[in-house]
Amino acid sequence: MMGAEPVRPVPSQDVWARRDAFVAARDIYVTALLGGTAHSTGRPAYRRDRPLFVQYTNPEILACYGTKVSGEHAGLVLAQALDATRLAVLLTERHLLIPASYLFEIPWYRIFLGCLEPLVHAGAIRYVSPVPDLTDYREMKVHEYRLDPLNPYHHAELPRACTGPDFMWAPRHGRATAAGIGDLWRDALRPGGDLHGIVRGTAHRWRRPYGRAERLLERTPERLDGQAFIARFVERTLPARPTPAESTALAFFLSRAYLRSYLLDMDAAVLVDLPLGDLTCGLTGMDGRLLLARRLDTALHWLEAHDFVHRTARWDELLRLRSLPEFGLIVERAYDERSTHALRIAATRARRSSGFRPAGGYAEARSNILAVADAMTDHTPVWRENP
Repeated sequence: MMGAEPVRPVPSQDVWARRDAFVAARDIYVTALLGGTAHSTGRPAYRRDRPLFVQYTNPEILACYGTKVSGEHAGLVLAQALDATRLAVLLTERHLLIPASYLFEIPWYRIFLGCLEPLVHAGAIRYVSPVPDLTDYREMKVHEYRLDPLNPYHHAELPRACTGPDFMWAPRHGRATAAGIGDLWRDALRPGGDLHGIVRGTAHRWRRPYGRAERLLERTPERLDGQAFIARFVERTLPARPTPAESTALAFFLSRAYLRSYLLDMDAAVLVDLPLGDLTCGLTGMDGRLLLARRLDTALHWLEAHDFVHRTARWDELLRLRSLPEFGLIVERAYDERSTHALRIAATRARRSSGFRPAGGYAEARSNILAVADAMTDHTPVWRENP
């Protein structure tokens, strides 16, 4: 009859029916995501089984965006890094990857890892290096930075969190970073490449034929003689000082190549589009490995859990949150452009229920997540106890 109240389902039956529907929909969606629709259509696929690479504390990448990890910017970078880690933890079901170089090159990393100690103990953070022993690693790096007057590897002490058995090693697969960058370097020097302008500029200021400048720059990997393949060391091998624009292009290219090699070698993803900058250095594509921070933040706002995640949640609560299958489904929908609108509608429907409120703690955040997950598979009217 027109205007009649819908028949209210029996609460217990309704809950279990929706839960069965949710499980079925989740299994179908995940199967399609991993083996069907997402891959067969060629669309980039976000995968929660990829580890997250912590590039947002990388000194060279941050320098590309005008930020120094030490000095006047140190406090800001540390605060932003801790906040970014709250999102990074939620985006993977595995662990965060920290290059061992950070432990020596960044003065405040002792504080950073101290704040993350619960994550270290939970096995949610691993360091990446070619060798498991950090003392051996330091000796290797001393040689790479031998011509640096401020060699950070000479007397650096390891943070306390690095000395326990919980701080696990993630071996670097594939070739060394310098070798991978060297392959890209030669292609970038050719006409149309990212560094072709540096070849022309070098030839002009050096007053030598273009071909001679190109051949000299092609030998840069060899002329570094084992030094780290970073911008300030490369510039010392050039026969003429680069312009500021060329220095910027060089720094972005090297950081972009570095980031690309890590993501492919470790089959990792990375959190980008952060307050300190995009932090991709122009890297594009990468098959769903570049995860926009604002996408997750938007989903957290829809879940009324944004303030909880960023301000009050303990690390163990974030780990519990990410382990919820419903949360994984919601995040997968947030990073699938075909499903974002459906997620928005589900969140809108769930927010009409009387039990949905801004999360002040883990229990409320979990309740909101379950409500939105149910709304994604539930097509019955959303009931309110106090209409």
